[in-house]
Amino acid sequence: MLTTLSSAATLLLASALAGTTANAQVVVNGQIFTNGLAIVDAPQPGTTLHAGATQSVAIDISGDGHLPTDSSGPDSGSPTHFDSLEIYLTSFATSFNLTVSSGPSLLTQEPGSTVKHVNWLIDSCIPSGNYNLTFYEGSHINSDAFFTITPLPIEIENTNSSPSKCSNGTNTIQAFPQAQSAPSHSPWLDANNSTSNVQYPSVTNDATRQAVSCLVAVTALLAFMW
Repeated sequence: MLTTLSSAATLLLASALAGTTANAQVVVNGQIFTNGLAIVDAPQPGTTLHAGATQSVAIDISGDGHLPTDSSGPDSGSPTHFDSLEIYLTSFATSFNLTVSSGPSLLTQEPGSTVKHVNWLIDSCIPSGNYNLTFYEGSHINSDAFFTITPLPIEIENTNSSPSKCSNGTNTIQAFPQAQSAPSHSPWLDANNSTSNVQYPSVTNDATRQAVSCLVAVTALLAFMW
């Protein structure tokens, strides 16, 4: 049990110290609420994935049922809508940046579905280590434009100790920290990190600005273990 907690703490600490941002990530009933509109259903933070395997990445774009179905693209007439949503596998420490999903396809696929999926084949060239599955979201909330970066820490295991260097889908690592203009908290959570009392949407609730960041979560976890 202690080993499992220690591993999770290490991944979260790596995200807080070596990731792109220190955005708040609040887990409610197994869903990861970003500071933007997106809610990540899978994978969970700290999940160990395996090179050569396929992993489903699932994102709820309905705002926990608050958003109308026409809010999933830049042409939406809704004052709160997605403009873009892309996913990259990144490691600032090792200068690694690999495309998982880019362009408009993620938001436009699976018409009518409020949960979008990426069946991600984890390339066998990816070496073992700690990474961020990083979500880049452009959106409008109450007609205000935002750009939100959310790193979700994961671990990848590769049975090949000397994999070939990745060549497809690789990108230049971005400068750290990356510039963003994100809300200070998820618009779908209230002051108690609950979804039950949130009016659509609620980005101006000052109390919700107390959302716990990854670094605070790590500190509490390490204090518990030690």
